[in-house]
Amino acid sequence: MISKEKRTSILYSFIALLFSIALYFNANGQSVQNTLSGNEAYNQTVTGVPIKISYDSQRYYIHGYENTVTVKLSSANRVQLNAEANEDTRMFRITADITKLGEGTHEVPLKIQNLSSAVTAKMEPSTITVTVEKKVTKDFDVETLIPSTITPSGYELDDTSVSPKKVSITTGDKTLAEIKRVVADVDASMVTDDGINSKVPIQALNAAGEILSIISDPVQVTVKADAIKPSKTVRLYGTQQGTPAAGVESYDFSFSDLEAEVSGSSDLLASISDSIAVPINVSGISHRTTRKIEIPVEEGLSIKPKSVSVEITPVMQTSSSSSASTSSRTQEDTNTSTSTSSADSVTVPSTTTSISSSSGSATSSSSTSTEETSQTSESTQMSRTNSSEN
Repeated sequence: MISKEKRTSILYSFIALLFSIALYFNANGQSVQNTLSGNEAYNQTVTGVPIKISYDSQRYYIHGYENTVTVKLSSANRVQLNAEANEDTRMFRITADITKLGEGTHEVPLKIQNLSSAVTAKMEPSTITVTVEKKVTKDFDVETLIPSTITPSGYELDDTSVSPKKVSITTGDKTLAEIKRVVADVDASMVTDDGINSKVPIQALNAAGEILSIISDPVQVTVKADAIKPSKTVRLYGTQQGTPAAGVESYDFSFSDLEAEVSGSSDLLASISDSIAVPINVSGISHRTTRKIEIPVEEGLSIKPKSVSVEITPVMQTSSSSSASTSSRTQEDTNTSTSTSSADSVTVPSTTTSISSSSGSATSSSSTSTEETSQTSESTQMSRTNSSEN
């Protein structure tokens, strides 16, 4: 026969078993239900889940910890699983509480809060290492670090400027003591043939050149530097391209700028002549037109101005023919006048006029002159005879 004490012990054991089963089903009800019902469990891994750390931000500065974790989610409810995996609809968050910890380095456990009961989660890692320091702030001069003082095309950089020249650095007291330089480290991609004009993030470096954990105000500074480019002045002239409009014989070009300044490396500048041809498409132009045309330059060179306004004036074929005809007629009139003047000069003597008047009068005049000559000769002969007799 079982004693009363033994019966009581068996009863308590049975009640404890029932409570254990109840607690098990309460904690793992969804998993057990899935197992019993045969529902398939869905899994999804979410990376880069941020960690929210609770601490006294007025007194302390914390650093040295991983600020994100990877979370593996599992659920039989596909819709609920996707909702938790999606950053925009996620309800859960990862937290770390260090409000009760003082200065130093600590191993802090991570917790998952507000996770849906239909979803299970596992974190990797499950803890983080955090360094806690007393919070301090100090102003520092900014130094620029440039990977090269030469641009991709070989131009030299002029004096570099940074704005603002000072920044306010907030960090831990021990970290502040390690700071040797506060720099704006210019990336090589920021250096162009025009120089530098970029927003550059601030970094604090220790004696070994390692980047320290800080908060900078402002976070970025503006770094500027001009490129010193050799240049030469060239003349501009137009070259006709395209098909002229009907009735147009040629075109006149009038440039807004007759010269331009070309910049580039010394080798490239030496390879170009002292003038640059500007191609002008005249297709379809039958009236005076003004166009803005880009000035072509070789790759690696820049030109100022980059474009020029050109007034295009067509010279019509009809106007040219009329001018030539007028010129020809003028020349003919001039030749005619010259011939007439020459003829007038020849007909001036009276003999010609006498010939034009009457041939008989001319004969009479000629006979009279002959008789007078004969008489004169006779008188002369008589004078010579008388002188001889005397």
